[in-house]
Amino acid sequence: MRRPLKLLTGTLALYASFACAQIINNPGVAGSSPSVLMITRGDTATTSACDVGIYLKNELAARLMAGESVSFNLPPGETTVALRSLGAGYCSTPMASTKSQSLLLTPGEIKQYRVVQSEQGYYLAPVELYKGQ
Repeated sequence: MRRPLKLLTGTLALYASFACAQIINNPGVAGSSPSVLMITRGDTATTSACDVGIYLKNELAARLMAGESVSFNLPPGETTVALRSLGAGYCSTPMASTKSQSLLLTPGEIKQYRVVQSEQGYYLAPVELYKGQ
C-alpha cells in the first residue's frame, strides 16, 4: 500500500509545480501581445528557508518556496516588483532594505529573472534565456 501513496504524493507535487503559473488580467495596449515575466528561486541549499513573496505593483501576486518558478502574463510597459520574506518566526520579519525594482516589458517579450538573497535583502537578477542553436 505504500507504493500508491508515494505515486500520489509525487503526482501532487508535480501538479503543485504547474499550479504556480499566474496570469494577471490587466489590459495593456490594445492589439499588443502580452509580455511574460518568469521568476525562479533556487533550492534551500543556496537560499533562505523562508518563502519569498512576489509583489507586483504592491500586491502579493505569488509565493515562492525553494526550487519553484512562476510566470506572469503582463501588459507591456513598466511594472514594479518587490520581494519580501513570508512565514512565521524569523521569516515574519521582512528584510528592512528590500526595495522595489522597476522592469520595462515590451510587447511579446519574455524576461526571466532569479531571486537572489544578499545581506541587503532579496532582489531579481536577470537570467539569459536558452535560445538553442
